Amino acid sequence: MVRILAEAGDEHFHVAIREAPPLTLHGSSCWRTDGNSPVRILHDRATVYFSRYQPHGHTLRRCGPRDLAFTDQPVPVRLINDSDPRVGKWIEAIWQPPSGPLRGWYHAEEPASCAEAQLHVPFIGEAQSDDDGLTWRCVRELLRLPADQADCGWRNGFFAGGYGDLSVVPDRSGQMLYLFFSSYHPAEDAQGVAALRLPADTSSAAPSWWTASGWRTVGELRPKPIWPAVRGFRHRDPDCFWGPAVHYNHALKAYVMLLNRTAGGDGDLLQEGIYASMNDAIDDPGKWTTPLRIVRGGAWYPQAVGLEEGCGDTEVVTAGRFFMAGFSGWEIEFAGPVASGTTNRPLTCTKQGFAEMFGADRRCPW
Repeated sequence: MVRILAEAGDEHFHVAIREAPPLTLHGSSCWRTDGNSPVRILHDRATVYFSRYQPHGHTLRRCGPRDLAFTDQPVPVRLINDSDPRVGKWIEAIWQPPSGPLRGWYHAEEPASCAEAQLHVPFIGEAQSDDDGLTWRCVRELLRLPADQADCGWRNGFFAGGYGDLSVVPDRSGQMLYLFFSSYHPAEDAQGVAALRLPADTSSAAPSWWTASGWRTVGELRPKPIWPAVRGFRHRDPDCFWGPAVHYNHALKAYVMLLNRTAGGDGDLLQEGIYASMNDAIDDPGKWTTPLRIVRGGAWYPQAVGLEEGCGDTEVVTAGRFFMAGFSGWEIEFAGPVASGTTNRPLTCTKQGFAEMFGADRRCPW
């Protein structure tokens, strides 16, 4: 019998985390993935796009069997019309219509003009591929903070403002795409996980984002975070959700968002835990449930990956693989709420546990 390592629940759903054979998306090519890693399951094969940040942000593509037990070595993808190759770019989401090119969305990091600190200003752009993701054309920038709004006084250790750390999921009709991102807006009440939407039938239509007055064209008003920051990113110890990974969950007939939460750090975005929320109306960001902690500690960039045909990181039918920073030694399964009295036992993830599961020669991913 597969051992249940952790479980948690509220009035909306129940989640169980079980042990599973350890594997990684990145293999020996790097010590951890950085950012959300799009996974596509098609024709009994898996394709993953994962990123690393050294010497600067770039993405690799890896193909293999549907169970993600890769043996092939990853291949770097190419951006063939990159206007500034010095700026790192991480492909963190993909989607392809029934007919048309593969579309991708990237997180980029431009160095901020900060003499006293090595901070960056992330922005979000869109790309397209006609060869199944080996080469990409940059199409447009979607969200970018004006350079004069960057703030070198921020002390979180990474960013001086901007937008990034994203995932993309279509609605059930395939007519609209929803891009969930981390807002590092200069205004503290606009920081946290926010939402952008754009039509699926064209890559040039103007996107809109969720504001205090509903959906508005980007630039009108400012983004309204789904969960506002308790303590903003200008501080050394922000307390905020960030780095959303969203999938459609067939068991719940709803969307599930996995989240990082940082709290109590010291210029390092310390990972307090990983949380889950659900929403059965993707067009209404106000309907996401209060996040439920499912991991105590852990590593950045949680994901649930469905292994059935047509799934991947945006759809889970039954149990999916649970990843953190490209590592998985777990299955994750969501179900409806169970009887009251269920014990909330988040998965406790430590550096020692990672070393025991994935090998003492691997550096811990946090």
